[in-house]
Amino acid sequence: MRRERGFPLSSPLIDELEAVSKAGAKAILLLNRRGLTPALHCRSCGETLRCPSCDVALVLHAGAGLRCHHCGYSQPEPEVCPACGSPELSRIGAGTQKLERELAKRFPELELIRLDADTAARPGALAEALARFAATDRAILLGTQMIAKGHHFPGVALAAVVDADAGLSQPDFRAEERTFQLLTQLAGRSGRDAPGRVLIQSFQPDSEAVRFAARHDVEGFLAAELERRRELGYPPFRHLVRIVASGPEQGQTMRLLEEIRDGIPGEELIGPAPLLRLRGRHRAQLVAKSTRPRRIASAAAQLLRAAAPAMRRADLSAVVDVDPQGF
Repeated sequence: MRRERGFPLSSPLIDELEAVSKAGAKAILLLNRRGLTPALHCRSCGETLRCPSCDVALVLHAGAGLRCHHCGYSQPEPEVCPACGSPELSRIGAGTQKLERELAKRFPELELIRLDADTAARPGALAEALARFAATDRAILLGTQMIAKGHHFPGVALAAVVDADAGLSQPDFRAEERTFQLLTQLAGRSGRDAPGRVLIQSFQPDSEAVRFAARHDVEGFLAAELERRRELGYPPFRHLVRIVASGPEQGQTMRLLEEIRDGIPGEELIGPAPLLRLRGRHRAQLVAKSTRPRRIASAAAQLLRAAAPAMRRADLSAVVDVDPQGF
């Protein structure tokens, strides 16, 4: 995609969709971002419109304004930048709603069926969308990761991942694994009853997740990923214990975790480090790598019990998570 200027629709993807249209077949397009655009950015002052309670960009939804996907906060789309008053607001990136509009312009002859958290919110909407796609001969099923797993539709000649890099940017050691899993799962939706094509759009085609998924080389990916985790001391070779503190002030959460860190000697502890603010609460985390996770969790629990009265006065809370599934 570094050589393409037409995101979210590259020239090869347009060519493949034209072939699908001529053949009277179906296509499945995965874009793991809902909404119209993931962020609004001011070209004058550089401000990105963010949720007032969470340190994340507000997502623009067609007809629904700006929304936070963490706490549900919403506001109308502004005409000028609230920071500097400039009208130079740019829509950054693309979500499923924007891709739906682009596809409708280029391929009016194909029925478009969008399936994401917004369209599937109504009871029965998910089953209705899948039934429509199964019943029609020429259609595009566009959606987030819910369309990638377990579906068997005849006549699907193309499965495409519009932005394979979305998952790779997550600050989690499992980002490569989850991206590889999603790519290979979507690839399996194409050509189930006749030859099919798979297309992956990526700005990082040299990443291991994309390279191995393009070859459907599961064993090769597992070998490379296990070696990386062995070198870095990640599961399954060592356990992780994550302690997340939250409170009204960032300094308080950091000091609490520093006290816990100092009270657990003899272990590899990473942090504490600040996290994004969530629902008005400042957060920080301390992570331990160990072959004795129960010892760390028990020691942390004892320290937190001793600090409980002071934590209540300061409105602080903490959670200890052994082998967390997300960071």
